[in-house]
Amino acid sequence: MNTSFRPIPQFAKNETVFVSKRSLRSTPKKIPPRPPSKSSIPFTRFSSQRTASKAQAVSFKDNSDSSLSKHYDESRQESYFDQCFQVFEKIGSGSFGDVFRVRSKEDGMFYAVKKSRERFKGKSDRQRKLEEVAKHEQLPKHLNLVRFYKAWEEKQYLYIQTELCKTSLTDFLEVNHEVDERLVWNYLIDLLFAVKHLHDHNLIHLDIKPDNIFISTDGICKLGDFGLVIDLSKTDINEATEGDPKYLAKELMHSTFTKAADIFSLGITILELACDLELPSGGQGWHLLRSGQIPSEFFNNLSPELKQVIQDMMHPDYRLRPTAQQLLNYPVIKNDLTTPPHYNCIKRISSSDWDNSFSDDDVFETSFTSDGFSTSSDDKSTISSINN
Repeated sequence: MNTSFRPIPQFAKNETVFVSKRSLRSTPKKIPPRPPSKSSIPFTRFSSQRTASKAQAVSFKDNSDSSLSKHYDESRQESYFDQCFQVFEKIGSGSFGDVFRVRSKEDGMFYAVKKSRERFKGKSDRQRKLEEVAKHEQLPKHLNLVRFYKAWEEKQYLYIQTELCKTSLTDFLEVNHEVDERLVWNYLIDLLFAVKHLHDHNLIHLDIKPDNIFISTDGICKLGDFGLVIDLSKTDINEATEGDPKYLAKELMHSTFTKAADIFSLGITILELACDLELPSGGQGWHLLRSGQIPSEFFNNLSPELKQVIQDMMHPDYRLRPTAQQLLNYPVIKNDLTTPPHYNCIKRISSSDWDNSFSDDDVFETSFTSDGFSTSSDDKSTISSINN
């Protein structure tokens, strides 16, 4: 646990009642800017003069393949992005930039490419933006984490190429206001595996929310956007940055950074998913949710088991919240893992050497055969106990 004091943020006072998302369907969505990082990682592999107009691969790993595509001809006027990818459509937009659905001319596969909204404003801004690449490369691969492929910079823009998913949980919630509880359990289990994998490697996400959760074409939930991830074994607490206030665990306001903060953020995300709740960003409602006072009317259509899981994950005392492993061992969840679709997923994870060859017609198999998926020793223990 890391603890230090920092100023408590001031929240809006005008949100004192809870409302459903359905009642706010016509309200335009506002995307708040991401707060700047408090410090930057060292840039030993990048010269201070490198703001090249030509594409340059970005990597912080000494053994990484940081070569550019053979389709790139730097003598041509078109950008690396336009030369090496067939761009189909813009599929997302946020505080960082725009996300596009593309097909690589290198291998014919579909990917998502995120382009920064603005050019680098200087050396420190460039360093801050490229931190996300370093954090992507730090993460051990996992089925329930959005996979990172490569990054490059060109004309002072940053591009990040990742696995393509069907939609974000945010977009899903905008059109689905009565989500079947069976699906809620499925998504919860997927995300518990993602969080457990991070926590097994002593990493905290710190920004779990629907914007950063993605649903693959075969319905698997994946956690993405690792710009705020911290390594508890290395990071100075002063380098940590809190995420979205709507999903923020209260103890983070006092700079108490533990894995339990991710459990709270996931719990309140599941509450939002299951109850169609428009989460308050401040005021009385914000504090009520963090004091364990969840409006009973939102639980009317939920099973007692799901209600209890959500309440446990959102416990006001972070020391009393269950870990991801403990949640996976809850009987209601453990029993669910012995039936499809999660049982089939676990069987393949525990017995398969994954490869990276797939096509548009084989998307379902892809989710179980992507190169590089790893299970920690604790994951394998979980799988073994379930299968026995």
